[in-house]
Amino acid sequence: MKPKLRLGAAALLAVALSTVSLAGATSAGAARAVDPPSPDPRHNAIATSQNLIKADKAALQATDQDSFALTSSIEGPRGTQYLTYGRTHAGLPVYGGDVVVATDASGALVRSVASGQQSKIDVSTKPAVTAVRAAVTARTRLAKAASVATPTLVIHATTAQPRLAWEVVVTGADRPSTLHVYVDARTGKVIDQWDEVREGTGNSYYNGNPVTIDTTPSYTMRDPNRSGLQCGGQNGQPYTKSSDSWGNGGGTNLETACVDALFDVQHEWDMLKQWLGRNGINGQGGGYPAYVGLNEVNAYWTGSYATFGHNQAGSQQLTSMDVVGHEFGHGIFQFSGGGGAGSGNETGGLNESTGDIFGALLEHYVNEPANLDPPDYLVGEEVNLAGNGPIRNMQNPSATGDPNCYSSSIPSTEVHAAAGPQNHWFYLVAEGTNGSTRCDSGAAITGIGIQKAGQIYLAALNTKTLPWTYAKARIATLNAAKSLFSGCNEFNVVKAAWSGVSVGAQSGEPTCTSQQNDFSLTLDPASGSVQPGGTATTTVRTTVTSGSAQQIALSTGTLPAGVTAQFNPQTITAGQTSTLTLTTSASSSGTQSIQVIATGANATHQANYTLQIGQPSSDYSFTVNPASASVQAGQSATATISTQVTAGQTQQITLSAGNLPSGVTVSFNPQTINAGQSSTVTFTTTASVSPNTYTIGLNADGASTDHTATFNLTVSGSSQTTWQPWTPYAVGAVVTYNGVQYRCLQAHTSQPDWTPPAVPALWQPI
Repeated sequence: MKPKLRLGAAALLAVALSTVSLAGATSAGAARAVDPPSPDPRHNAIATSQNLIKADKAALQATDQDSFALTSSIEGPRGTQYLTYGRTHAGLPVYGGDVVVATDASGALVRSVASGQQSKIDVSTKPAVTAVRAAVTARTRLAKAASVATPTLVIHATTAQPRLAWEVVVTGADRPSTLHVYVDARTGKVIDQWDEVREGTGNSYYNGNPVTIDTTPSYTMRDPNRSGLQCGGQNGQPYTKSSDSWGNGGGTNLETACVDALFDVQHEWDMLKQWLGRNGINGQGGGYPAYVGLNEVNAYWTGSYATFGHNQAGSQQLTSMDVVGHEFGHGIFQFSGGGGAGSGNETGGLNESTGDIFGALLEHYVNEPANLDPPDYLVGEEVNLAGNGPIRNMQNPSATGDPNCYSSSIPSTEVHAAAGPQNHWFYLVAEGTNGSTRCDSGAAITGIGIQKAGQIYLAALNTKTLPWTYAKARIATLNAAKSLFSGCNEFNVVKAAWSGVSVGAQSGEPTCTSQQNDFSLTLDPASGSVQPGGTATTTVRTTVTSGSAQQIALSTGTLPAGVTAQFNPQTITAGQTSTLTLTTSASSSGTQSIQVIATGANATHQANYTLQIGQPSSDYSFTVNPASASVQAGQSATATISTQVTAGQTQQITLSAGNLPSGVTVSFNPQTINAGQSSTVTFTTTASVSPNTYTIGLNADGASTDHTATFNLTVSGSSQTTWQPWTPYAVGAVVTYNGVQYRCLQAHTSQPDWTPPAVPALWQPI
């Protein structure tokens, strides 16, 4: 049971963007997903993204030594899916090499692919600087360091030329800091650094009496339904008591501060789900604690929790709605896309703006009345942090001394001020020029509302790559608007708003033209067989290919005698599926072609299903490719055996070989297959095999039909090999492999299957 705690006292409420054009990727306008992704679309998205990465590594600046592994899979606005892949190079993590693939809700249609890496990695993986020296250098980046973690060797790839580096995490002793320092592993100089701790400011406000928060049945300030959410003091432990009366409503009472913090972040969680389609703060069902009672005029995000202090007058705790929304907004930034929080003032400014944006979204979602904290675009107006009213103004950043417009000075501007242009952009998208002005001479803008603006912004944030810049944000939000909404209205507002804050057109950014609504139709499977009187089923799949989702009525063409059809459901929306059940009579027989028709509001498509009724004579084809090979004695060769059903039912096939010369063995993987499947056949020779050409028989023993094929194996005399596996080779090293000399092109440690003929990227024949 989820207890609802009613508080008896008043409670304080508290470039260049590497958007990669991959083979198979499409820029067609996206449709609104009617249903959230099911496990099948999630698997589709993973398979689609992995296939893209494998198919076009060159576009991702990848080498043969690069590998990609899925690190997060997040559902976004309107069911869209975002998959982030971490990159390693020769086994080393690549900082800045993340790849983010965005798909539609079905997982089959790729919307965008992004990577922050600007060039291929071509560095030695052997450090000239020791880990100890790197740790000593990193420690000096904080005046007082509490600890220095063991350095990790990485590739630093956020700049034009990737470099080998030591990543060292240093924690602060005199102030909160979890500093990631990157020390060049060749020169010993610091390349880059970024801090998980993100400082911020907030306000304090009353949410009314009483308020309801979710806690555990033992009266502990830990949310039983939203994983990770809890609130307590600076020791990290949630507050616990023996009754359901929390706080006294006073501005300095810490228990009251936790009431506000928990109330706010629980509503932020709900806003993320209901408005933006995100599951939790990290997008994967996870949240983080809030600590109150910080003895500072400050509030900040540490990378793993949010901590809150008091205002300068000491009269209020900083746990109001916009400050709580802001600090946990840093968590949303950190756990969206690739690369974490990132370094540099421009990235930092976009991070601070992200906090302000989620604070504003939270206020508008809760929509409190005027006597509490009504929705607005001010930051810190209620707490009066330093006695000067709001600390930032998203409608007009210059009102609090921050820039309204982007300029070349933003990368060197203090991060809270560097948030100004994006805060202004967000206001223009949501509200238009209503009460605000553009930085250029463009026409007035009519806003699309804060909910749509939030959906576009979060969708763009889910594709974040490092370094995150205003130029990248413009392209990402344009891609997001095009993916999420049909037509071009939202796209054009986003574009005008960026121009309105002096972030101009970027190379490679998308364009938008009105598109016709369309969809694809497939049957899975496209054929089946039954005995007379039996039933067969197939899944009717639809995917939006352009424009918006449309309603689709499913039907069949003229059915064969003795066959009936039923769809469940018969009417769907593009992007959904239906099950088609075909029922046969006892007198039906033969091979029948059944036409499936999908009639949409804007388009109609057809697909054919082949139904075999009864048991025909079964047969299959049997081929081997290639049909010949030449090896030196002691080597092996492989070929692929392929089978295909040509009549009737599939049948089990057992593979074997005959007419083998002495010293030659043949193996199959697998040895038993079903017609329609394939197997790998390996021909292995010993050093004693006499040079000759041998014709080897390959046999397929089926349940009802047998077939044979031949393979010609030419064996020549053995040759010397000096290459060995598990051996370090430097650039320029020369080896012999089966009598052929090779020169090493890249330093590496050889693996058993990295023979010189097999890996031309590592070895060049001499």
